[in-house]
Amino acid sequence: MDLYNKLSSNMEELSHIFQSRMTQYEENLKSFSQPDGSTQSVQSALSKDYSDFKKLMWSTLKTIKEQMELLYLGLDRHEMASRRKVLLFHGVQDPKDNVKSAVLKVISEQLKLADISSDDLVTCHHLGSDTGRKRPLLVRFQQYKHRDLVWKAKTLLKGTGLTISEFLTKPRHDVFNAARARFGVKSSWTSEGKIILLLPDKSRHKIETMSELNFLLKKFPSHVPERGAREKQLDNVSDSTPTKNIKAGRSRRGNK
Repeated sequence: MDLYNKLSSNMEELSHIFQSRMTQYEENLKSFSQPDGSTQSVQSALSKDYSDFKKLMWSTLKTIKEQMELLYLGLDRHEMASRRKVLLFHGVQDPKDNVKSAVLKVISEQLKLADISSDDLVTCHHLGSDTGRKRPLLVRFQQYKHRDLVWKAKTLLKGTGLTISEFLTKPRHDVFNAARARFGVKSSWTSEGKIILLLPDKSRHKIETMSELNFLLKKFPSHVPERGAREKQLDNVSDSTPTKNIKAGRSRRGNK
């Protein structure tokens, strides 16, 4: 279980315990006998104390949750920064001997970037276990400028069966998939580790978290993407490759 899920689980457990105890207290309070005025006065005082305590607890839980989300967002941003020079190549013919040569061939021949050499690639390896299917190739560049050149040239891969995506963290990958499921593949892509959405009102939004996406989903509750985009989204999700709780998120915006 990753850090975020663990923290979320603890928060949910705490909320559940609090809700259960408060529900039981409310039931006991309702059944409190009122034989005389003094008892009624005690009950009234207890009811007020309970109401104040309940407000305090919910306020505290809300603050803790917000702090937890900010903490995890900071960790997630730090992780994305460490992947700034990384791209994922999908659909490359699985080479058993030299994956770097296969990647360089795509970069040189199909992306027309012959100036990028083997020395410009720090590492190049498969993601995930070998299941007989083509696995994504993780490529870390020596310099960001080379990574940027490849990223901008990925439109040349249209129709080749090859795609290039950013290496998203698992939380961002989940947000990306959820965004495409609601707004469609053509209206959802990534840039610099952020999810870019073209909304039904033609505005663009950059988001990083599920809470940000949920806010937009509430704003456009009835929007459903066209059937073709929805089917493509489901196909792409099934091809994602988890590696140690991290999934390789795909961004096809530039490959259309």
